[in-house]
Formats: sequence, structure tokens, C-alpha cells
Amino acid sequence: MEMGTKVSQPNMKKLVFILFLGILNGLFAQKDSALISRNRPGLLWYFTGLRPAKTDNHKYDRFVIDLTYNDWVGALKPLNNRWNSIGINMNLMKDIRFKKTSIFSIGAGFGYGFSKISSHQQFIVSEDGILTNNIKNTGIYDHARLNTQRFYIPLELRFSSKKWSHAKLAIGGTFGLNAAMKQTLFGRDGAKKLQTDLQNEAPFFNYGMHVRFGIRNVALFGSYQISNVFKNPKDANLNVIQFGLSFSLF
Repeated sequence: MEMGTKVSQPNMKKLVFILFLGILNGLFAQKDSALISRNRPGLLWYFTGLRPAKTDNHKYDRFVIDLTYNDWVGALKPLNNRWNSIGINMNLMKDIRFKKTSIFSIGAGFGYGFSKISSHQQFIVSEDGILTNNIKNTGIYDHARLNTQRFYIPLELRFSSKKWSHAKLAIGGTFGLNAAMKQTLFGRDGAKKLQTDLQNEAPFFNYGMHVRFGIRNVALFGSYQISNVFKNPKDANLNVIQFGLSFSLF
């Protein structure tokens, strides 16, 4: 089985739907039950191990989901892609707060990202590197979709106010591995016509920077991948950008 087929479209839609239900549950929870999300993630709230639970060192943003619109900058101009160029990042992080009353903390952990960019650009592997071609000119294909998957380590500097409905700002970066990259071409009837595995054309490592700004469980999200989409210097010079909403479930 190809690495690019591990996460199918139906399974991804089910996953997004389940996460959406969890987000709604967290967003509309009553303020009186706020401590549930302050000290322990989800089902582990009632498990304290050998020590009693502490309720004075509030911690936030330990399971963060980013729902994003994806685009690129560089050889191709941004804001020319299709509306369904969407993606999701899932971040499981530890909130390291050095003082109980501090407004500053560090977030670090593990993350997974799935990105889909739907456009009219086809990437062609040639001896001269990766070439781009507008498939509208072929008369055969309607659009192309580039799917990527990655695993990474996020590191954030976090600032927040002390109120329950606190404002927050996180500035950070990621470093990780590219797990899969696949291109699919669609005909005018919407059916898949051609699939190409481009994993060998992707760099082994990926790294970028991001920012989140919001209130309590919701924040605006933006990111820029410093590493290029393709590894060869002769290839099309493209960097992925993302913007959307972040939801902190725990």
C-alpha cells in the first residue's frame, strides 16, 4: 500500500466530523465546569496517579486542532486555488508553566498535519526538475489535487491574560518529517484520471513557523512553511502557507 493512501477521503471526513462534535462540546461548556479543561485532558481528568489533583496551576492548549485553508507562495501566485484546499493539524502538547501565576508558558509536544491543495496546476517530473503546467490548457483535465502528510514537533512561546476567558498569543515553529505527497488529476466529470506518487520529490525534513491569537478555546491561526514543497533546487520554488481557526479541546 502506498503511503499516500493511508488516510482515505471518507475516513478523513468522518474524522473531521467527530472532531467537530468534540469542538462544539468544548466551546459551549458552562463556565462552572471550566476546571475540567484546566488541569487534565479529557478522560484522564479523574486519574491523578499517586498524587492528589491540583486545581491552582491552570494549564491550557494541550490538544489543539487547526482547521486551515492551504495555499502557496513563490513560483505560483497565492489566492488562485480552489475553495476546498483545506487541511487539518492535530497537536498534542504539554503546557510548561514555570510559575502558577505567570502569564508566560512554553508549549511542546507532537503533531500531525494533513494538507490538500486543489488547483489547476499539474506538477510534472522531468530531467530539468519539477515543472508546472496549467491543466486547463490540456482540454482533458479539470483540476489537480496535491495531498501531503507530515509528522512534526511543535514548540511555542505562549502569552495569556489571567482571566477565565483569557486572551492568548502563541508564536512558534515546527520541525518534522514529510510522510507522503501524492498528486491526483481529475477530469471534467469529476472522476479521478491519474495519480502520481511524488514522495521521492519531497524533502525529508519540513520546518516552518506559525502564530495563534484568540480568546480562551478559539484562535486565529497562520503558518508559513520555510522548507520548500520540493527538494531539488531546480524544482518549482514553492512554500505552503495556511490560515484558519484553532480550537483548544483541553
